[in-house]
Amino acid sequence: MEQESELLSLNTLARILTLYFSSEKGTKITPSALELITQYLRIYSKEAVCRAYEEKKNSIMSSSENEDIVLELEDLENGIAAQLALDFS
Repeated sequence: MEQESELLSLNTLARILTLYFSSEKGTKITPSALELITQYLRIYSKEAVCRAYEEKKNSIMSSSENEDIVLELEDLENGIAAQLALDFS
């Protein structure tokens, strides 16, 4: 679990969120909310990769080629982005 926390640190996420939320408007993020957002993004990212992998695996199996499965950015963009956005909204 420690290895996963290195991939998306709370400090990095807090910095990203401060770019979009202004403290002038009174918006504050508590440490527990920040932890929850971090977990949500981890789950979302893992789900995206798993879906893209399954989609690509099915397309390779249908063409009956024995190749290693390598995901490209296009696999995430074209294959599952719309489905994932709807499922998590």
